[in-house]
Parts: sequence; structure tokens; C-alpha cells
Amino acid sequence: TGSLSCLGSCSILYDITWKDRKRKLQRPYYRILLFLSIFDAVCSFSLALSTWPIPRGTEGVYGAIGNTQTCTAQGFFNQILLGSPLYNLMLAIYYLLLGRYNLSEEEIAKRYEVYMHITAIVPSVGLAIAGLPLTLYNSANLWCWMAAYPSGCEDYNGHHHSELECKRGHSSWIYRWIFFYAPLWFLILVITIIMVMLTLSVRTEEKRYIELMIRQQSSDDIVASNSTEENKRPDVPPRLEIDVSTSEEAFHLERSRKMFYQATFYVGAFYLAWWGPTLNRLAEMITGENYFFFMLCTTLFAPLQGFFNFLVYRHGPCIA
Repeated sequence: TGSLSCLGSCSILYDITWKDRKRKLQRPYYRILLFLSIFDAVCSFSLALSTWPIPRGTEGVYGAIGNTQTCTAQGFFNQILLGSPLYNLMLAIYYLLLGRYNLSEEEIAKRYEVYMHITAIVPSVGLAIAGLPLTLYNSANLWCWMAAYPSGCEDYNGHHHSELECKRGHSSWIYRWIFFYAPLWFLILVITIIMVMLTLSVRTEEKRYIELMIRQQSSDDIVASNSTEENKRPDVPPRLEIDVSTSEEAFHLERSRKMFYQATFYVGAFYLAWWGPTLNRLAEMITGENYFFFMLCTTLFAPLQGFFNFLVYRHGPCIA
């Protein structure tokens, strides 16, 4: 599935950088999506390598043909995957500023975009680099990531094996929490709150539009009544009333709806990619064991966000 995600992300990159790139790269939406796709493409390729980079001869791992260096490299790029949910947050913030606070794209680009990129890139790359001197990147069965070596010297809750000493990745379980799962679950919470705020904003606009239509209808009835009286006088021409504000409000409401649906689809792709790893980690934390179903979901869905984003980008609602 990592290959599908890599192809989807690369398709988005091609469309943004080669097709009408002068217009697209002027908009913060496309620039945020560009960096999101870069992170997805790199990490999806790394995940697609699966067990190949794991050191040859690792017990219980099929297809391991690598060494410590290849495993460290894959673990590093897998950790950079944190940049993907961070850019999902930036995309959600972009929609919030555009929809709820009615900022223009020029204002977002001038006042916020630089900080959005810094907030996404610095933590993801910085935490990945921090794992190198700590020798955290070792075989994690499915691929290389933060794990203790040799396998089994430390369980998922940090309990050490009495007869097996860890040579690399000491206390990797706590670094998984600090470097990845805690930030990931925090991002899921914040993105959910932003989507609730967007939902309430669109509902408020719908209520305002309905109230405006009711007032307009009442005004039309009064005008119609007056016109009927005036039409009885042949010397008075009929009046035509046009409320421009109603049409403008309708256009704004329709655009807000499309923006909300587009944001919902991108967030849905984010949730769909990360529900498997989240449940897998919860099961490990509660029972101290791995379950095949959750590992299968992690293997299938975690690398697929780039592909899901491609489907939204190509076939979802567009506000461009």
C-alpha cells in the first residue's frame, strides 16, 4: 500500500508543480498540500520497503536483507512521517482561517503561512534527528522504527527481560510516546476541535442565509402589494426590486459548504490512515501483546494517506 500512496502523492506533486504551477503556487492551499505530499511521498516509499532494510538474519522477520545502517535510515524516514499529520493540522487551520474567520488567502499567506510551515517541518525533522544518537531505529517487525534491540529485551511497556540485555534502543517505548504517539493523538484532538468549529460556522451561515431569505420574502410581499396598488394608476410605471445582498450571501454560503466538504474529506483521509496504528498502540498498552488484526490494519492503512489525499484532490469538492 505504500507504493500506492507514493504514486498518489507524486501525482499531486506533479499536478501542482507542472500544471498551471504559476497560479497554483501563489495560493497557500497548494503550497501546504505540496509539502504534505512531499512528506507523504518520502515516508510512503520508506514504508513500502517493508522488512527489506531490517538486518539480515533477524529472527522472526521474513525478507530482511539489510543491515544496521539501512535499518537506521528507514527508521529515520518513518519517524519523519509525523510531518504528515502536522501538515494535516496546517490544512485544517487554513480552512478555519478561510471559513470561520473570513480571512483572504493573501492575509493567510502574509500573516500565518511561514509559521505554519515552521511548526510542521521543525518538530518532525528535529525529532527524527534526535533518534539517531539515541540508536532508537531498529527492527520493529513490520519495518524499522523505534524499537529495542535485540527483539524481546524490552516489552511494549518498558519492562526489561531478565536474561536479555538491550544493546540499542534503550527505553524506546517511552520515546515512541514522546516522539510520536503523544503528538499524533494531540493532533487528532486539535483537528477534531477545528472540524467542530468549522461545522458550527457553516451552520451559523446557513441560519443567517435562511433568516435573510425570510426577510427578503417579506419585503417582496410588501413590494408586490404596493405594486398592485400603483399598477391601478396608469401614470405610474411598475417598480422592480433586486436584492443584491441575497445573491452574494447565497454565493458565500455555497463556497463555505464546498470548503467544509473539502476539509472534511481531507480530515477523513487522515482519520482513515491513522485509526489502525492508534488502536494497535492502545491494545499494546493495555494487554502488552500484538494482535494480528490491528497489525494488519496498521500495515494496510498507515502508508495510504497519500493515496487518500490524491482521491480527495482529484475527485473531491473543489473551491479553487
